[in-house]
Amino acid sequence: MAVKKIALSATIVSMITMLSRVLGYVRDAISAALFGVGVVSDAFFVAFRIPNLLRNLMAEGALASAFIPAFTEYIEKKPKKTVWNLAANALTLLTIVMVFITALGVIFAPIIVKIIAPGFSSDPEKFRLTVELTRYLFPFILFMSISALFMGILNSLKQFSIPAFAPVILNISMITAGIFICPLFGLSPEKQVYGWVIGALAGAFLQIVLQYIPAARSGFILKPLIDLKDSGLRKMGRLMVPATFAQSVTQLNLLINTILASLLVQGSVTYLYYGNRLMQLPLGVFGVAIATVSFPYIAQYAARKDTKNLRDTIHSSLKQAFFIVIPASAGIIFLSEPINTLLFYYGRFSHADAINTARVCVMYSLAIFAYTGVKILTQVYYAIDSASTAVKISIASLVVNLALCLILMKPMQYLGLALATAIAGVFHFILLYVFIEKKVGDIKTKQLVVFSAKLVIISLVMGAAVFFASGYMTGIWNVKFNRITNAIIVLISISLGMMVYFGLVKLAGIREGDRFFELLRIKRRG
Repeated sequence: MAVKKIALSATIVSMITMLSRVLGYVRDAISAALFGVGVVSDAFFVAFRIPNLLRNLMAEGALASAFIPAFTEYIEKKPKKTVWNLAANALTLLTIVMVFITALGVIFAPIIVKIIAPGFSSDPEKFRLTVELTRYLFPFILFMSISALFMGILNSLKQFSIPAFAPVILNISMITAGIFICPLFGLSPEKQVYGWVIGALAGAFLQIVLQYIPAARSGFILKPLIDLKDSGLRKMGRLMVPATFAQSVTQLNLLINTILASLLVQGSVTYLYYGNRLMQLPLGVFGVAIATVSFPYIAQYAARKDTKNLRDTIHSSLKQAFFIVIPASAGIIFLSEPINTLLFYYGRFSHADAINTARVCVMYSLAIFAYTGVKILTQVYYAIDSASTAVKISIASLVVNLALCLILMKPMQYLGLALATAIAGVFHFILLYVFIEKKVGDIKTKQLVVFSAKLVIISLVMGAAVFFASGYMTGIWNVKFNRITNAIIVLISISLGMMVYFGLVKLAGIREGDRFFELLRIKRRG
C-alpha cells in the first residue's frame, strides 16, 4: 500500500516541481539575457553559490535528514503537545544559529570569496562585486533554513504539495524582479544585478509564509522555546553533523568545480552553472520528488523496525526513479544542443555560449541516475541511524571527484570538471548501495540491475531516434537560428522520444509504464 501512496504522491509532487522547473528556466533565460557571460554573471553565481551551498549543507539536506526521523519517531510514540514542542524547539534554535552564521558570512565575505573563487583575486573589480553580492545574499540562508524546517514538518505529516510548491514562489519572485525591478537600477548589468538579489531574498522569505500557514493549521504553535535536554532535539543534533556533510556531497562536488573553474578561462563558472541547470530538471522533478515522498515512509518503517517494508520501499523507490530519469538522461544528452540553444540563446548570451553550455550539460547528465540514487539512499542511512557510514562514503566520493578534476581540468578545461563530478557521482551511488544492502539485507539487486539494463538499451534507441529526427528537421528547414521553429523541432523531438520510449517499454513488458499512466489517470480523476 505504501508503494502506491509513494508513487501517487511522487506524481503529484513531480507535476508541481515541473512547474517550478519551467519557471526556473524562464528565470535563467532572463538572467542570461540580462547578464550574459562575463564579470557580472560569474560574480553573481559565485556569490549565490555560497549561501546555496550552506543552505544545502545545513538546511534542506542536513535538516531534513536529521529532523524528519526524529519528528516522525515523536509522531509515532509521543503525545501531540510533545511533538509540537519539538518543532518549536528546533525552530528557535535553528533561527539563532542561522542568524549567527549570516552575520559571520557578512563580516567575512572577502575571505570566503577568496576561498571559493581564488581566481577572482586577480581582477579587483570582479572580486569587489562578488564580495558585495555575497554580503547582500547571505540572509538567503536564514530564510531558506526556516523554510526547510517547515518543509520537514509538512513532509513528516505526509503533506507534500505545499512544500513542493514553495520553489515556484522563489522563481516567480526572481522573474518579477528581472522584469520590473532590475530595470529600475539602470541599464548596465553591473547595476541591474542588485534587483536580481532583491528577487532572490523576497522569494526565500515568501517560502516561509507559504509553508507556515498549513503547519499552523496542523497544530504548530509559533513560540520561543529552547530545551537542550529534549531527546528528539538531541537525536537531531547527533544526526545533523554527519548529515550536513553526507547529504550534500553533490553540492560540495559542484563547489569544487566552482573553485577550480575560477582558475580557468572567463565564463567557465557560468557554463558550469547553466550546464547543470538542465540536468536538474529530471533530477528535481522526478528523482528528488520520489526521494522526498519516500523518506517519511522509510523513517516510519525504521522507527517500527519493519525491515521487510523498508527494503521493499528502497527497491521500489529506485525503480520508480530510474524508470523516468534514465530515459530523461538520454533525451538530454542527444538533444542537449538544440534544447540549451532554445533556452539560453538570448540577449548577451551568445550562440557559442549556448553550445558550450550544452557540452557541459552532456557531461553532467551521464550521472543523473546516480545523483537520484544518492538522494534516495543517503536518507536511508539516517533513518536507520548509520550516519557515520554515509559520511565515510561521502568523503571517498569527494576525494575521487577532486582527483579526477585535477586530472581532467587541464586537457578538457571546464568539461573535465563536469565529467569528473559525474564519475564521482556514479562511484558514490555504487558504494551507498553496496553498504546499505549489507545493513538491511537483500533489496533485490538482480531485479534492479536487469530492470535498469533494459531501460538503458531502450533509452539509447530512443536517444538515437530523437537525435536523427532533430537533425533531419533542422537540415530540411535550415533554420538554425529561428527560435520558433527550433521550439517546434524540440517539441516534436521530445514527443517522438516519449512515444518511442513508452512503446518499447510496452514491448519489453516493463510494468512501470502501465503504472505510470494509471497514476496519471488517478490524478486526473482526482
